[in-house]
Amino acid sequence: MHVHYSDIKLTAPDFTSNIVTLEELRAACEYDKVWVSVDRVVYDLTEFMNKHPGGWEFLYMAAGKDISQVFKSYHGQAQHQVLLKYQIGILSGQDVPSFPPEDEFSLTLKERVNNYFRSTKIDQRSSPFAYVRYFLNTIALLVFYSLQWTTFLHTALMFYIMAIAYGAALAQYSLSAMHDGSHGAVSYSPAFWRLLAMGHDFLNGCSSTLWVYQHVMSHHIFTNVEGFDSDIDTSDMEFYRIKESQKYSPIYRFQSIYSPFLYFFLGISIRIGDMCNYYRGRRGPLKVNPFTASQNLIFWGGKIFFLMTRITFPLYLGATPLRVITAFLLTDFTFSIIVTMIFQATHLVDSVAFPQVNPETGNIDVDWARLQVETAQDFSHDKPFMTFFSGSLNYQVAHHLFPSIAQEHLPAVAKIVRQTAIEFGVKYEIKEGLWAAIGGHIGLLKMLGTPPTSSH
Repeated sequence: MHVHYSDIKLTAPDFTSNIVTLEELRAACEYDKVWVSVDRVVYDLTEFMNKHPGGWEFLYMAAGKDISQVFKSYHGQAQHQVLLKYQIGILSGQDVPSFPPEDEFSLTLKERVNNYFRSTKIDQRSSPFAYVRYFLNTIALLVFYSLQWTTFLHTALMFYIMAIAYGAALAQYSLSAMHDGSHGAVSYSPAFWRLLAMGHDFLNGCSSTLWVYQHVMSHHIFTNVEGFDSDIDTSDMEFYRIKESQKYSPIYRFQSIYSPFLYFFLGISIRIGDMCNYYRGRRGPLKVNPFTASQNLIFWGGKIFFLMTRITFPLYLGATPLRVITAFLLTDFTFSIIVTMIFQATHLVDSVAFPQVNPETGNIDVDWARLQVETAQDFSHDKPFMTFFSGSLNYQVAHHLFPSIAQEHLPAVAKIVRQTAIEFGVKYEIKEGLWAAIGGHIGLLKMLGTPPTSSH
């Protein structure tokens, strides 16, 4: 039975005298003990987890953490009222930065976007086009895979064309279906979201569960904030330098040349990272809660299915090991470069901000909505092919501000965001095309590849 927030009766117990330590909050991350913190108030959502309209899994992954801005990104005042029943205490201390109260820009923008959907009578999660896209994408995957390993098995040219086509179709699946499912951006069915997202496991061999930790709970909240955005989490030895805080090495002089070639190995890197993150229980700066039975089934089942369809089954059909390996790499390189090209061109560029945590307060002094606009770069507005090709992620700013809105509505929302940004003097970067956007990424690599002692 689907439960609506309005169906839940509210009672607010007295909780103000109970102090919850960070250690207590962090420990409450089991399936039978789910605590979260929102604005320093701790809530026990164990009983609510299976009533949550958005499904149990998102709440379980949030357990043991401060989810203030995650909650606000997906919910409004009505949902906040539901939490009253589950208050159990006040959090002592903090382990993630907080943001200042919403400023006039944020409030005005939110009101205008809400008014747009009310006046047009459009449901922000309704997207008939999305279902057509998912269907056609799935058909394309089946056709390209089948043609590669049957009809054209002995025709080298067509065999490798199908390998590239299959990789492009996998990239499209990741940029649309998987990405939409991870944000719950189409329909109101958690089961449907899970189905879309788990395609990442079975088709790409990459964990959709770990993706939610990295992308939804880390990158989308603390975009370009060092120490809290998993996408810019770096080790002591990295192949490229993307932050000024990274130690400089002379090899970085050439990073704008060699880095794009290394992006072809994104898929392989993610799968290796999945195994490391699974066993160490972290995704960048974010703790990963113990996998449930169903999450383990999807994680390991996806890895096995991926290897069987990409390696074992082709060998069973009689393909030579050389063909299997070359096809695997060609498909994976195609998938990797398309996905990397889109994501690197939207945040890791020379025209966006990299906000700092205030060292005295441990918080971020910029309003969250402003931060989302100033840390992202759009490109190719009003260009339907590029909007389709990128899964509407060319409207990155609107997506970051309103992550639960279906992608087909993002162009209209972006117009509202742009006008509001102009009125309030908020920098909104838009590049004319994808190549110009990629040029911004190359520009960042060149800038940070220059020795720190040299003038910029």
